[in-house]
Amino acid sequence: MCVNADIDIPVGTRASIMSKLYYGVLNKSLECLGIERYFSIIFFLNKNNGCTQQFICNHLAVDKTAMVKVIDSLILSGHITKKVNPNDRREHFVFLTKKGFIDGARISESFGSLDREIFSDISKHDLNNFNSILARLSFKLKSMPSNDLFFNYKKTNPSLKNKRTKFIK
Repeated sequence: MCVNADIDIPVGTRASIMSKLYYGVLNKSLECLGIERYFSIIFFLNKNNGCTQQFICNHLAVDKTAMVKVIDSLILSGHITKKVNPNDRREHFVFLTKKGFIDGARISESFGSLDREIFSDISKHDLNNFNSILARLSFKLKSMPSNDLFFNYKKTNPSLKNKRTKFIK
């Protein structure tokens, strides 16, 4: 899957394609962990352990209803626990378990390695511009009316991928 810069497609489509490619590579590098998604949540908790579910939702643009499913999945996999705030029973604090910290370190390293690899031939100046433009676009989009969407980057069935690849070429 390659997107030619000369092809006129919306920026959201380009971002979606890049995201799918990025998380496909990340997923491949983390197959040994036994989980196939929610790496960003574990990465975020590795730096913000003990924060609330709402804090995660606000910073990673995840819908509250979807976050409940994510949290349940990560509790089931043994990566996190959650505790009710004794001062406000509607609020839950989320904590990495020992397994979560161990896998979180691996996830952080994989994100770092992947970023270093894909930006290896991009100048510091261009990288700073890229990050600045992304931040400005995000700021503008956040101010616009929108619907909440949930992207579920679950690994596809390998036999289906081989069938699809035949048609893409």
